[in-house]
This record gives sequence, structure tokens and C-alpha cells, in this order.
Amino acid sequence: MTHLRIFLAALAAVGAAACGGERNASQGAARDTSAAAAPSAAAPGAQPAAGGGAMTVPDWMKVDSSAKTVTMDVQAGKTPDNNHWNFNGHAHGDATFTVPSGYKVTIDFSNHDPALAHSLGIDTRTGNLEATLTPQPAFPGAVTPDPTNPGGATGPGKSAKVTFTPDKPGNYTMVCYIPGHAAAGMWVHFAVSADGKAGVTSGS
Repeated sequence: MTHLRIFLAALAAVGAAACGGERNASQGAARDTSAAAAPSAAAPGAQPAAGGGAMTVPDWMKVDSSAKTVTMDVQAGKTPDNNHWNFNGHAHGDATFTVPSGYKVTIDFSNHDPALAHSLGIDTRTGNLEATLTPQPAFPGAVTPDPTNPGGATGPGKSAKVTFTPDKPGNYTMVCYIPGHAAAGMWVHFAVSADGKAGVTSGS
């Protein structure tokens, strides 16, 4: 009964978006999204940046303080966690990616989900991540092409690159704009530091 209640609540969260029914044209097969939505019984509203662990610089993040650049390799569906709806294995706001204000940030985004397209954007919202999100990039260039289109976003095995310069310290959200994906947990915190700090903090 508990599983049924979780499933029904999750189904209501992504309801009208029906992104799980989309088909990958290259594979011609739809994937059931109930497994992805079930871990989050209600549509999650992002909260202030996660701070449960120490900040580290992982091997997929390169910080050059002399050139004032940050380069990140961010993979959608890097792991099966959250039904592949994750950024480098992180979902449901369980990590914060931090970059310094004024640095040129390049994100090399690739999609390793075997079935569905994803997108990436740095959004101004830190709450109200509804099933259908109109992109609100926090900085010019901070969103992948055609981000809400299941047939035109970054498909399985494809990649995209975004480059932007965050000039306003504060808390933001890295999010997938495909309808229903953020509501099912495909988001992490994204912070812009005023003191030059950069790295990843895990934990909520």
C-alpha cells in the first residue's frame, strides 16, 4: 500500500507533462518513468544550497584561478540512479556545484541515458520546480539548445556545450528542462561564490 501511495503521488507530480511517455526516435521504445518519479513522492522545491559535506574539486571539474576559468564535464544519466535522471550521479538536490563569480564557466554536457533526451540549464529559481518549466537562465548562455523539447534537446549519446560568466553571487539551480524531469528530481544546487571558492559539496 505504501508503494502504491508513493506511485500515485509521483504520478500526480508529473501528470500532464507525460514526459515518460516520450519515445526516443533512435530506439523507438518508450520507457516507464514511474521508477524515476517514485523516489520523490511530491514535486521537489529546491532549498538553499546543500552543505552536508566538505567541498572538494572532483576530477570532472577543472579550476584555473590564474585564467579565471572553470571547466566541468557534466553527464546526464552517468549512473542508473533516479532512473538515469541525474547530473554526474546527483539528483534531488543532493549536491551543490560551486563556481566563483566572474570566472568563465564552460560545461561540456553529455547524455548517457540509454533512452531519453535531457537538457541542462542554470536557473534563477531555487523553488517551485514544477512539472513544466519555462527556462529562466540565470546568465546569458547558461542553457543547452532546445531545452524543453524531448525530440530536440540533447539525445542519448549526444553532447552540447554551454559557456557563460556568472557575475552575480548567490544560489541557483542546475536543472533539466524536459517536462517532468525536474519534478522527478533531475536538479542539483548551483552556487556562485563571492570569495573565489569552487568545488562540489555533497549531502543535503
